[in-house]
Amino acid sequence: MNLLTAPLLQRVTRILMACLPAPICPPLRAAQTELHRSLRLAFDLATTHHRTVVLDPCRKASEGRISLRLPEGVRWGRPAAVPLPPSLADSGWRGGRPRPITVMPHRRAAANVWFLHHGRQALCLRLDLTGSVELLRYRPLLGTWIAC
Repeated sequence: MNLLTAPLLQRVTRILMACLPAPICPPLRAAQTELHRSLRLAFDLATTHHRTVVLDPCRKASEGRISLRLPEGVRWGRPAAVPLPPSLADSGWRGGRPRPITVMPHRRAAANVWFLHHGRQALCLRLDLTGSVELLRYRPLLGTWIAC
């Protein structure tokens, strides 16, 4: 009986932990806000001016380009200890430096994936060709990704 109750207890604990709100660290919260703000601005500018807008994580802002600023301590990439989200497991995604996102009028975009991390916590931004944005957060205690 003990062999059956231990995995069941672990599963129940994981479900309860997933239901409880866990605070995200302040630097990642600020990065999440900056991601939302920058993407909204890029989509608004592309629609208003009928031109492509590039959201660039590593360059300075210029005409047609929006630069993204990260808070102190937040880094690009995915730590080795953090697994890929299940939706990216079979995608062949390798990681590395983030590529710019090109946003086009009528809410279209070049698909891209960005990872940000601060210590053991991580964020994953997925953008598909239709401009749909998915923001996931890694919960280290659960060892799983959840939607933000």
